[in-house]
Parts: sequence; C-alpha cells; structure tokens
Amino acid sequence: MCKIIINNLKQNKMEFKKILVTPTLAKQYLEANTQNRRVKKPVVDRYANDILNGRWKADTAEFIKISKNGIVLDGQHRLCAVVKSDTPTFFHIAFDVDDSVFSVLDTGSNRNASDCFKIKGIKNDTILPSMIAFYYAFSNNVSTKGGDKDKKMTNEQLVLEYYKDEEKWQKIAKKAMAWYNSFAKILPPSFIGGFYARTFELYGEKADDFMDMLCSGNNISNNSISLLRQKLIKDKISLKKISQPIKLAFTVKTWNNFINEIHGTKVLKYSPDKEGIPRLSKIK
Repeated sequence: MCKIIINNLKQNKMEFKKILVTPTLAKQYLEANTQNRRVKKPVVDRYANDILNGRWKADTAEFIKISKNGIVLDGQHRLCAVVKSDTPTFFHIAFDVDDSVFSVLDTGSNRNASDCFKIKGIKNDTILPSMIAFYYAFSNNVSTKGGDKDKKMTNEQLVLEYYKDEEKWQKIAKKAMAWYNSFAKILPPSFIGGFYARTFELYGEKADDFMDMLCSGNNISNNSISLLRQKLIKDKISLKKISQPIKLAFTVKTWNNFINEIHGTKVLKYSPDKEGIPRLSKIK
C-alpha cells in the first residue's frame, strides 16, 4: 500500500517541504489565492493565539496544500494566523496539488458546501447548497434531519447538481429569497427553495401560486394555506419549536389540499405514528 501511495505521488509530481513561513510569505500565498473561501475569524484568532503562546505544533502531518495554479486548497486559516500573529512559523506544505481535490478536502466543520460554491465563484453560495440538499432529500424521501447520513449529498455532488442547470438554480434562489423576506423569515430559504424546486418540477406554475399565497398571505384560495401560515407564525414565537420534518409534513398536506382543490379544512393535523410520512399527491 505504501509503495502504491509513493508511486502515485511521484506521478502527480507533488512536492513536500517543511518551510518557515514568514508573515510576508503568508501574504504572498494568500494574495495569489484569488478564489479564497470565506475566512472564519474565530478560527484565525484561535490559531494566532496558539502561535503567539507557543502552543502551535508544526509536526502534525497536516499539510498546507497549494495547487499547481497557486491556489491555497487547504491552509488559508493557518496562513492568516501567521499574518495576524506577525510571527514566522514552520509548516509542512504540499505543492502542485491537483485543483480538483478541493471539494473533497476537510468536508467536516472546517470546509462546508458553501465554501466549495464560493471558491468556484457561484452566486448565492450561502443558500444554494442547503437548498439543493433539501430538494434532493425531499425528492428521494431522505430525512432532511438526523438519519440517512449515508444517503445525503457530498459537497462535490451538490456542486455537480448545480452545474446541471445553473440558470434554473439561480432563478430558484432569487425567488426563494423574495419569499423568505415576504414571510418575515419564518421559513428558511433552503426549505422554501427546495420545496418549490420539487413542486415546480412536478406541477409547473402551480408551485409559484402556492408559494406566493403561503409567503405573502395575499389572495389565498385554499383555507389549508391560511391554517399553515398561522401554524408557522405561531411556531416562530413559541418556545417549543416544530421540527423541520414535521413542518415539511404539514406543508405537503397543505399542498395536497391545494393542488386537489380540497376546501373547507378547519384544522391542520398530522400524526406521524398513524399517518406515516405524507407524499406529494397526483392531481385527481
């Protein structure tokens, strides 16, 4: 296994060095990094404090990774900490790393999907990943919270899904933000955009009508929508919150009443144990 890894590194011509990175050199690396992801100030502050107080460990096998094009794929916060602390610090650096590995590096708390979207220059990078993830989960009956972690989209998959139809997703993001603001930010853009993307895919402009009524409260044609609005507004100020899966269940039930023109609903109820997970129904 070790021989295979060494051979691969030779073929990729990556270079590994331990370097004393001065604040000037760190700035040079960062300036060349024209596609920086969002810098998390608390992380930089923590690293800088460790450097200043002699707690920073250089030999941890955690490499700063710099691509063939000079992009800092991994290590931006460490370089920012050197600048902030104004203290030369030793780091192990891997040079000439393939740019394509960015989306699979540090996919935990240090690098999220929004970082991957930002580095690629995608507009609405703060809302599109969660919106696409919600759409995917909703479309494939995957839990939007909690379990089914192995079925959730990776950062790379989210980016690929976006590139299938960039214009569509940008339009959805724009509409979702407008509805989000008109509904006093009661439902998150990911929920609004993900639900809208799926219903528009299946039912076309009926999805626009539904979201307009739900989020604006104007020209409501089905009482279930009024009931859902009241429930969501009440939840916003309540100490005991409705979970996202339950909100989604209520929204699906409301949609089904709307699309099938079922009027006269006086109470919007949902019993998970008795009803199971509601699905979008076909127009009768």
